[in-house]
Amino acid sequence: MSDDPPRPASGQQSDPRPTAGAPAWWGALGRADLPLDGEDAPPPARTAPPAHGPAMVRAEGRRRIRWRVWTFNLAVLAIAVLIVCVGVGVVSLSMFLTIALLFGVPLAVAGITATVVARRSR
Repeated sequence: MSDDPPRPASGQQSDPRPTAGAPAWWGALGRADLPLDGEDAPPPARTAPPAHGPAMVRAEGRRRIRWRVWTFNLAVLAIAVLIVCVGVGVVSLSMFLTIALLFGVPLAVAGITATVVARRSR
């Protein structure tokens, strides 16, 4: 037989930390000069204002970004319609308007849908 102490049957190891008693600072918790929980609680500290300025700056930045996005979408739409017009061989204004309606409207709807979905998924 071995001289090692027997292990518990449940498979759990015993706690290796010493169990000599409470830590040295435990007795200081009962001092009379410490406030009790909930008594004389200091008011919550105010947070500092943001360093980058008021919220108006953020709103203006968002507006600028929206205009850039819509301008980019319109430019892509115009380029796509022009490519289709060149590919079909547009020779008159009425043919250009027909091509612009046939291809421009679905492209515009797709662009608007993609923009709305991308904005809502943030």
